[in-house]
Amino acid sequence: MTSRFRYPLTSTVGPLTLTLSLALAGCGDLFQSGPMSYVDSEKLAELKDKPEAQKAVRDKLAELFGADPQHIKVPKGAGLPGGGIYLANFQEVEPGKVKPIKFLKPGGEKGEVVTQEGGYALYRKHCLHCHGVSGAGDGPTATFLYPKPRDYRQGKFKFTSTTSQHKPARADLEKTIKYGLHGTSMPAFEALMTDAEIAQVIDYMTFLSMRGEVERGLIDELVTSGELSEEAVEDVTSLVFRNWKNAENEVENPPIPRTPPTRESVLRGRDLFLGVNKTGNKVDCTSCHGPQALGNGPSFVSQDVFNDVVFGGNPSEQADRLEEAARKAAQEAVRQTGDPKAGETAADKLREAWKNSLDEWGNPLRPNNLNRGVYKGGRRPIDIYWRIAKGINGAKMPAHYPTIEPDKIWDLVNFVLALPYEPALLDGATLPATPPAAVTPAVATK
Repeated sequence: MTSRFRYPLTSTVGPLTLTLSLALAGCGDLFQSGPMSYVDSEKLAELKDKPEAQKAVRDKLAELFGADPQHIKVPKGAGLPGGGIYLANFQEVEPGKVKPIKFLKPGGEKGEVVTQEGGYALYRKHCLHCHGVSGAGDGPTATFLYPKPRDYRQGKFKFTSTTSQHKPARADLEKTIKYGLHGTSMPAFEALMTDAEIAQVIDYMTFLSMRGEVERGLIDELVTSGELSEEAVEDVTSLVFRNWKNAENEVENPPIPRTPPTRESVLRGRDLFLGVNKTGNKVDCTSCHGPQALGNGPSFVSQDVFNDVVFGGNPSEQADRLEEAARKAAQEAVRQTGDPKAGETAADKLREAWKNSLDEWGNPLRPNNLNRGVYKGGRRPIDIYWRIAKGINGAKMPAHYPTIEPDKIWDLVNFVLALPYEPALLDGATLPATPPAAVTPAVATK
């Protein structure tokens, strides 16, 4: 079933006034065909006893970014391409009078001009049902997905080529949208959107992320100082915009070419993974990924507990299932020791392990099972290099450069890429504290 609606939604972008005329497709649009509203950041609860302060945050956001997605404003200095012109598809040339934003169609007939859809329209069509109106990862399908859709409002993106904790480069966002995230519900949109349309969606995602970061900054300023001066607002917005503008300069390219994936390199990477290398710094991979790289290291709760809590029923009842797991752990500890205090310790240990298993968005994590050969951030050697060298923002995967040298990182890359085809590489491997068995690959490869 398909329905289509067209209606004007006025948006102001910098010195431009734009109107978004949307063509909505899909049954879901029948239930969300009207105007949308942003949701407040959860941080606004920190001002719950100060309604005037909450209003000040909302008013300032509306002044800077527009009151809702139908009335978009782009603050001065945001740095979006074209001043934000790609967020919409109609320009208001004077009050009540609009004209479409047109461009030459790539690859079309000579001189063929078409109207752009605009980032908001494309986001609403392709992205909103997972990522939500505000980019909070709270769309109507989000509850049914694991991992949860990304919440853009913190300005953190996991899979980037930039140095740790910096904004993604545009190429990072383009890659994620075009090819998806393997092993997750994030699909590839290469067949559904042109490069120009993907670029428009990137603009709108960036806009939502900027808005969310500024919102958090304004709340922090009010909590700290109790007021929201124009100077403070300028400081908050300038920092957010500057960080996004600087992202392209933060790409962490390897300083040396990839080490050839020889047998010697793979084995050196294997020894680094296990922490049994004879020279250089050690790398603590097994505490998360486990000695067989199954994603079952001791730093995280066991896989069966994780599965019960995350997938054992209604997502809103995860806290109850966690407490049930803690109760069972306590009972088992008492059964084995006869000591009630041992039960309390076991329950507290499980709760702490669970807390340490959450990412910075509060969602449960599992280290990757490297034997499967599925890598969310991509399987190119450079993608694996970036994951090891700079870590995964917002997750528990730390940056290992410059703790270990680039040539050793490439050895780890070669080992990780070889492991799915040769799991015998880790036969007999144990945690570093345990005397390791002789680890010799059963099958030699070149």
